[in-house]
Amino acid sequence: MKAQLIVNGVTVELSHNELNEIAFTLDTCERYMDLFHELAGSPCTETRSSVASQTFLHEKTCRILLQDNQVDVLRALTSKGRCIPEIKKEDIERLIDLQDTEILSNIINHISDLTEEYSICEKDWLCEKLYQQKDPVVRQELAENDETPRFILKKMVLNDSEWAVSKAAEETLALIEEYDDDDIEI
Repeated sequence: MKAQLIVNGVTVELSHNELNEIAFTLDTCERYMDLFHELAGSPCTETRSSVASQTFLHEKTCRILLQDNQVDVLRALTSKGRCIPEIKKEDIERLIDLQDTEILSNIINHISDLTEEYSICEKDWLCEKLYQQKDPVVRQELAENDETPRFILKKMVLNDSEWAVSKAAEETLALIEEYDDDDIEI
């Protein structure tokens, strides 16, 4: 990637370190979307991670970043859910298959966006995939999420090998039922 800074006709070649700094320090605004798109093609993971953490990205930039093989880039991309409208079910499957705790936690935090707002996949399917993860941290986050379907929470209460996960699922079920009871009383 060739990058230059031009000020009043004076040209300076930029190194990958300088591009990293630029990608990191630029304000997140629509004005830089084209630049962020170019930087998404950088061979430097740190630069792509900085781009992935931006709020304003073209759809095509999101698609490029979703195909990235570097976990740091995918963590940044999934952290705020900015590219959810561009995600496909195959992307979700690939992200889940990475079995990265941070990425899986980010997915759990966006269950309703993925399954309801944008209808990328079915909630039951997604939560079942997340429940099957070996990492108890992931299962506990799922157990603590009130978007998790009741049948998954009940499975966790009855079958999870980690007592903290079972307890969290039990507490979430109780909260959901309490909330449902409040709705009925109105």
